[in-house]
Amino acid sequence: MISSSALMTAIPEPQDRGAFMSINSSIQQIAGGIASAVAGLIVVQTKSGVLEHYNRLGYVVIGTMTITIILMYFLNKYIQSKNSKSPSPIMKGEVQLATE
Repeated sequence: MISSSALMTAIPEPQDRGAFMSINSSIQQIAGGIASAVAGLIVVQTKSGVLEHYNRLGYVVIGTMTITIILMYFLNKYIQSKNSKSPSPIMKGEVQLATE
């Protein structure tokens, strides 16, 4: 199985990989901030100090992980089909001339 970092770097062309990784990192940071904000809205602390709705946060995490796994499965299938359809590059010195 391909790791998620290898899978994600398989998408862009080599000359675009640096820009892609920068954007990928930015999106991860934004997602982490949004996740923290949403978790803060779900979990509340009562005046007595008890945390409430922590179980709901667990359900949200389980749901998002399930959705992520499903999306990564389809992305992996797409990349594998894209790689199998692309012609293999011709290496220097492997070009054969047609003979008559």
